[in-house]
Formats: sequence, structure tokens, C-alpha cells
Amino acid sequence: MLKLIFLLHFIILICLLYGNNETEKFTDNQLSVFSLKDLPAKVDNNSFFEKKSIIVWGTQTSDEDELETNEMMAHNIVDFRVKKWLGQTESIIDIIEDEELTIEHIKNYNLFLIGTSSSNIWLHKIQEYLPIKITDNEIKILDKSFEGDEVGVSFRYPNPLYHANQIWVISAPSYEAMRFIPKFEEYSIYKITDYNLQSHRFMELAQGCFDENWQLTEVIMVDNEEIYSGEDDSIDAVEIKDYPPPQWIKNGVMYEIFVRSFYDRDNDGIGDLRGIIQKLDYLNDENPDTDSDLGIELIWLMTIFESPSYHCYDVADYYSIETDYGTNDDFQELLKEAHKHGIHIITDLVLNHCSSQHPFFQDAYGDPKSKYGDWFFFTNKSNTRAHNWQFRHREEDRAMLEPYMPAWNVNNPDVQKYLFDIALYWMDPNGDGDFSDGIDGFRCDYVKGPPDEFWNNFRQTVKSLNPDVLLLAENWDGLVSISHCFDDKFDMAFDFPFQGGLMETITSANGRELRSLLEQQKDILPKHAVMNRFINNHDMNRIFTRLNEDQAKLGLSLLLTMPDMPMLYYGDEIGMKGEKDPYDEGIRRPMEWCADNNSEGTTWWYPVWNKKVDGISVEEEEKEPDSILNYVKKLIRLREDNPVLENGIIKFLPVYLTKNENTKEYIKAISYVISDENNFILVIANLLDKKELSIDLSELKKPEEFENMFFNKVKLKEEHPFIRGEFPARSVQIYKLKF
Repeated sequence: MLKLIFLLHFIILICLLYGNNETEKFTDNQLSVFSLKDLPAKVDNNSFFEKKSIIVWGTQTSDEDELETNEMMAHNIVDFRVKKWLGQTESIIDIIEDEELTIEHIKNYNLFLIGTSSSNIWLHKIQEYLPIKITDNEIKILDKSFEGDEVGVSFRYPNPLYHANQIWVISAPSYEAMRFIPKFEEYSIYKITDYNLQSHRFMELAQGCFDENWQLTEVIMVDNEEIYSGEDDSIDAVEIKDYPPPQWIKNGVMYEIFVRSFYDRDNDGIGDLRGIIQKLDYLNDENPDTDSDLGIELIWLMTIFESPSYHCYDVADYYSIETDYGTNDDFQELLKEAHKHGIHIITDLVLNHCSSQHPFFQDAYGDPKSKYGDWFFFTNKSNTRAHNWQFRHREEDRAMLEPYMPAWNVNNPDVQKYLFDIALYWMDPNGDGDFSDGIDGFRCDYVKGPPDEFWNNFRQTVKSLNPDVLLLAENWDGLVSISHCFDDKFDMAFDFPFQGGLMETITSANGRELRSLLEQQKDILPKHAVMNRFINNHDMNRIFTRLNEDQAKLGLSLLLTMPDMPMLYYGDEIGMKGEKDPYDEGIRRPMEWCADNNSEGTTWWYPVWNKKVDGISVEEEEKEPDSILNYVKKLIRLREDNPVLENGIIKFLPVYLTKNENTKEYIKAISYVISDENNFILVIANLLDKKELSIDLSELKKPEEFENMFFNKVKLKEEHPFIRGEFPARSVQIYKLKF
């Protein structure tokens, strides 16, 4: 009888492991043949992602909230973090419900099991073979027990159903507790945490330690005893010397490039620096007699330094170019060729935080005796809690276990020197004192993080060597906060209020919003302030997705006829679309060079908005005189030919529907003059329907001529001090006034 039972079990095992029926399901009886004691002496502990994986989410619940949580986790969170933050783009091949799991799946793939033991049938079935017991609101680990609806667990273990593969269990009763996945695989193998890293309501509980044979040998409670982190230390200020903004930053148009999406030279699907070199003629061919190029004079490269993330804002090595993008020599070549084309180049410099894979953080994490122990804001004795990057403005980002992007202790003089030396290196890579072969400036990321004294010291350090380097501040607060960027810290600041005001003006067809904002700037900003104005950037849904084409072109027209420096986000000039889906990859899609999005150089690390021929591409629009691309080119040429648009003073003029200035101003149009001593450019924008508008020029002397400079010509009637004309809906007219 025993022999018969053994034979039956053996037959079941063979069928289980080698059956070819893709729809065959496991049964409880079949599972009974397995036991963890059957594991070999050593189990392959290689990367979970070296093999393809399937996400299996639990459906065995009548609780709609739990069902939605499991599905959301499977589709939105796991997929995103594994593919994007861990960089394992091809690892996850399918997301299925637990009832769809087959023998073929278990034989051929690693598994993610999502849900609780009551909602995911497979987690329920194999739980008896695991070293961790999971119920709806309790997790038992050896002699430890953790209870509560907000307790979750993440661990990796050999798959007891098929020992050649592994499982990664992500279990919690709520989305909030489930949403955290360890960012780096070595942590997820050996650490057990309760998913609290995303909210200050949660506290990390324990770490589970597995031995080389995957046996859970110890559970260590996380050290939560807080200590002084150095966050409130003062910074010794250096002597302040005044450095005016470089002259070269007052002219031209900036163009923001996400290298990963722009142009792929080595055909690996990822944009690279040599791809940008190949497209420099598209941006600026350095020939004033041609109008085929875009006319860009400054390129801003989003972060380009070595990083584990697709976006590179968590830098692991500040002295090396991101491997996906090329080499340090490639960057030197790009600088050299760009300068030949009359283009300056700046890149993001992230000094507030780094990657948790940075070697200094790796050395300091968990080791209070590390020489880098006070280089980060560690808040417990064991150096396992530190501030994440946005801790100064988000309470929930303080004192995190294994922060995704740990904040530098910028109050530490040694840290300051290290960070400042990074900038000095890229300004003069070969150290010969000649800055012509170095970078032209830095877009300083998240300047709200480090204190003002840090940025004062940074400016003095870099400017003392090269006063012509550009320091551009990313501060998305209001005008008062932005105005302080110019207190011996930065040369230029992004004009986030302008972006909001411009979008409000376009969407509401109300000219008062933008007019009021720009008049406030005159009162609040210092005279030496240089603003970088934009309608769109890498953190926002694209304008041609948020607005219709006429509205978007109207916005671009206003942007490119304003003083100071305008900025275009790559693809704005062709009307590229994109929105968060739900994360930022959706707004950082590949540049669309050709009609079918399949030409040489087109990146494919992420899908384009529309693979079909839709009229949105450089190839299609270069041939169409009325395309968005040629519309933008004409505006930039107009700006190049009339420097007053860059350096002049803006003055708003009243707009009426009648000739009587005593009537109420018409708010659905906006008019302004940009002028210097000898030049006057008049801009009239009709924000809504076709109307006959009357513009009051009484604050100007009487012009002798109105030279139409832009597209549709509107016949003007002069009845000084008014001019009248019938203006098309959502149109912009530009005139040069001659006196």
C-alpha cells in the first residue's frame, strides 16, 4: 500500500513538473507532495530578474476594496517599480489573476504573488511551506508577531511548487501598506518591512535574515530610537562677492532634452549623447542664412550621471556619465560640437540628494562607525533610518528605512566640498584652467532643499573660478520665494508662476491673469533677475494634450514674445502629446522624428503616444508650411531678428470692443508692447472668438507705420490713439511700430 501511495505521488510530481497541458491547474492533493525539507542543500540565489516573471494577483475576495487594491498593486505599482525604478524593463511578461495560473507558468517563470492569504489562492495554498505566516491582519515570523490592517510584508523565497524558480510575496490588507516594494534586490531578499516607507503613519517593524540556504534564521527589530541627525546644524558662510549674471544668458531660446528619449545613435532603443551630436544641425546649424533649423542657443540636459533609475535623478556616481547615454568622452565631444554650433549646454546638478546605491551611502547604511556616517541625516543609532530627498517639505519623507533618494547632510563642510568639487570637475574636466571645454552651467535641482547658506557658498565657489557659468534655480514656489534665489545664489530662475498664469490665461480666455502676474513681477523681483519662462516641462502633462492646437499655438506665441529667456521642452515644437500614465514616463516619451516612428535613431525604451501616422513628427512637419514646427521656427526667427523681444521692457495696453476708453476693458484679449530706446514691438492676442478689437495706444507717441511681422495679416484702422481690426479667434498678431 505504501509503495502504491509513493508511486501515485511520484506520478503526480512528474505530471506537475513536466506536463504540457498549459491550462492544467494544481490541486491541494498535488501540493501535499512538497515540503521545504525537500529543498536542495543550496538553492540558486541569483537575481530574481535574471528570469522572466509573472505577476499573480488575488481575486478570491468579496471585498471590492481589497480586490481593487490587489489589481491596482499588480498593474500600477509593481509593474512601474520593477520595470522603471529597478530598471528591469523586460522582466515582467504578464499580469494575471490567480485563477489563471497554470502549470506551465509555474514551471517556466518566477512569480509575484500579490494580495493576502485569503484573497490570493496561491499564497493560501503554499503558505504552509513558507517561513512566514500571513493572515488578513497578522504576520508571524519565527517568534515574532505583527498585527494590524496596515502591516505588510515583502520577501523572496524559493518556489515550493517548483524549486528551480522563485516567488516574491507582496502581501498586505490595504493598498497603503502594500505600496512599497524594496527598490534594490539585495534588500528585498533579506529584509522584511511593513510597507510604511511611503507614509509617516507607518513605522518599520523588523528585518528578517535568511541564510545561504534560504532558511529564515533571525528576526531583528528595527532600531527606531531617534538621535540627533545634524539637520539643524548651521553652515559657515563665506565672504560674498557680487557676480552679475553672464551676458550670454540674456539671449536665445533654451531647449530641454531628456537624453533617453531624444535620439538613439547605437540602436539599443535608448537615446544617447552621440545621438544629440547627430541632431545638432536640427537644433542650430550655425548658419544665419538658413531657416531649416530650430534656432536653439542653449540646451538643458536632464540628469546625465550614472544612476540606477531611468530618470537619473538619483545619482550613484557624479563623475561618470550614465552608461545608457555614453561615456565621459562622448560628453566632451558633445560640448565641443555644440559650442561649434553656437549652443551652450547645461545639465541638471542634483546636490540635495543622491541614490541609495551611492557608495558613500552604502558604506554608511547600517554602520554607525562609517567615515560617511555624518554625510547623511541618519536618525537612529544603527544608521538604518535617514531622510529621503523631500524631507524638508514632506513630513512623511523623514526618517525612512532605506530611503529611495537619501538627502545629503549639506550642513557638513566635508559634504559641501565633495559636492562643490563635482561642479568644478565638469566645468574643467581636464583641470587645465581653460573652461572653454567644460560645461556652461547647471540647472540646480530642488533648490528648496539645501538651506540658503549652502547655495551662497556654492555660488562663491564656482563663480570664483568661472564667472560665466550659469546657475539656474528650480524653485516652484511663489514669486517672493523665487525672488530670494537672486540673493547671491543664482543667475536665473524658472518662472513657475508664469507657467501657471499663462495656462490660466489660455484656458479661461482671460488676459487679466497674465497681465496681473507680470506686473507683480516688476514689483517683487530684483532688477537683475533673469527669468526662464516655459509652458511645459518634464514634470507636466504636455500642452498639446491639455490644450487644443489653436490654444497651444497661442500659448507658444505668447511665450516666445516675452522678455527674458523662453524654454521649449523637446517635442513642443512639433505638438507632441503625452500625459502621466500614471507616472512620468508618459510625459517623457520618445521624440517623434518620422511619420511611422520607426526610423533610424527613434528611441523605443517607452512607446510613443501614437504609433500610427498622425501628422506629428519632424519628418511630416518640415514639409508643411503651416505646421506647428514651422510656426515655432518663425517665432524663434522673429525673436533672433528683434533682440528687443529678449531684453526689452513689457508694457500692457488696454483693449476694448469699442473706440471709447471709458467703456469696460475687454478681458478676452491681451495686448502689450516690448520696447527699448529705439525699437517697439506690438503684440495683440485674441484669446477667444473672432472679434473686432480696439487697442488704446495713448501711452505711446503716434506710430507712422505698423509693419506686420507674423502670419495672418489683419488690416488695421488707425483712429489715434486707437487702432482697430478684426482679429481671428485664438490668434496672435505682431507688428513693428515705426515712428
